[in-house]
Amino acid sequence: MVRESRREKERRRKRQRWSTKLALGAAVAVLAMFALLLINNQMNLNAKNRELESQINEVQSQVDEETQRASDLEDYQEYIQSKKFVEEIAKNKFGLICPDEIIFKADE
Repeated sequence: MVRESRREKERRRKRQRWSTKLALGAAVAVLAMFALLLINNQMNLNAKNRELESQINEVQSQVDEETQRASDLEDYQEYIQSKKFVEEIAKNKFGLICPDEIIFKADE
């Protein structure tokens, strides 16, 4: 058997400590880079999420406006099919009156 001298044992221990510290440092560096990557991706996802929520709100607003417009058009369609609408058009465009109405004209 070959016996190691004290110096050689000490050198081997120092190398082992150094390699252990180096491996630990490399592992910490890799974990730090991984953490930074995750944080960056999370920030990008949050920004994209805010952008998409804004688009959703905008589209929902447009849907609400169009729903209101459709409702208004349905109401107008009912109105133009009514007798009241026909009477208003007859009075305003054609100058017609109902038999029981009296027209007063102002002197100029």
